[in-house]
Amino acid sequence: MPSLASSAHAIRPGVFAELQQRIDARGGDLVPLQIGDTSIDPPAEARFSPGEGADPSLYRYGATAAVAALREEIARWLGAVRGIASIDPELELLVGVGGTHAIFCALRTIVDPGDEVLLAAPYWPLTPGIIAACGARAVEVPLTDRLYRDPSLDAGALFRAALTERTRAIYVITPNNPDGKVLSRTHLEQIAAVARDRDLWVLSDEVYADHAFDAPHTSMTNLAGMRARTITAYSLSKSHAMAGARIGYVAAPPAVIAAARRVSTHTVFNVPVIAQNAAIAALRAGPRFCEDARARYREARDVAAAGLRDLPVDFALAEGGTYLFVDFARTLEGRPLRTLLEAAIDRGVLLAPGEAFGAAYATCARLCYSAVTPDRLELGLRRLGEAITSLRDARR
Repeated sequence: MPSLASSAHAIRPGVFAELQQRIDARGGDLVPLQIGDTSIDPPAEARFSPGEGADPSLYRYGATAAVAALREEIARWLGAVRGIASIDPELELLVGVGGTHAIFCALRTIVDPGDEVLLAAPYWPLTPGIIAACGARAVEVPLTDRLYRDPSLDAGALFRAALTERTRAIYVITPNNPDGKVLSRTHLEQIAAVARDRDLWVLSDEVYADHAFDAPHTSMTNLAGMRARTITAYSLSKSHAMAGARIGYVAAPPAVIAAARRVSTHTVFNVPVIAQNAAIAALRAGPRFCEDARARYREARDVAAAGLRDLPVDFALAEGGTYLFVDFARTLEGRPLRTLLEAAIDRGVLLAPGEAFGAAYATCARLCYSAVTPDRLELGLRRLGEAITSLRDARR
């Protein structure tokens, strides 16, 4: 057969590809702490109802630029809740089939083959693949784990050290997936200065903005001189517990949005109208849902942290988001992480392997504390403790 494109080879396999056979063999009552989902139901107003299929418009093509009412609700939400004023819903918003699609469409408009994107690590595992699919190359810049250890670090200096003549953009997440770090205004200003000095784009992934616990969330686009060079990403998967509905969006300068809509049209044509209707209802319900979810996620974070504190592991207490990023180096004692992940699967709990989040995190794993109900979270933590004990006992 003819050869595949080099860009296809540059996209990594799924996070669990190597462990899937063992997961399938275990079967049964697995506690899924590996995936960034939630046990919370979406707002009642946003749930699909059995009678919804009676609307004939749901079976027709929708507007490729998304339903106007949804773009208007997003603009209102960003102004009222996120403090991003005067968003033009016609010119500055792209709605995608989830945040992943929206980010791809926007990134595709700002990078060319051979360009480099400085990617703050640890990072969301799909980011390098999205960058590779756009023909560019991700350059990892360890950031949030270093800021947890030393908040006085100059975040901008870390990115400056990685700059080359091919650097085109910076990608940051706040609150971060996987470690929950909320970038302070000071750190964002330091990164913004690099972008302005080197005429770079910034893709600011803020899908967890509604779930910042211990520090205020600041949007990069609100900093001086940044609105014209910032693409800001959000997702109702995270803000409104609607991952299955697949609604995400980016706010960006009009030229980016105009080009990104062309990319979107030639990938999905239009976002499913039934999902857009649900998103409209969720946003119109107001911020109370997000406030309640934030409180519940913070409680779950504290439960997860308490369950890990007596184990031979290390982690920073997440300042936001829905994850703890746990370093198992003391447990592993030189063994590969896979030995722990397999032991955990055998006892019925799943974690996401750390190498998916950056090359420097081979002894780490991500634990999602929002994916299951509190009782299931506690069960998963007990099973993880049993897996750790089995490894330590095997070493004796």
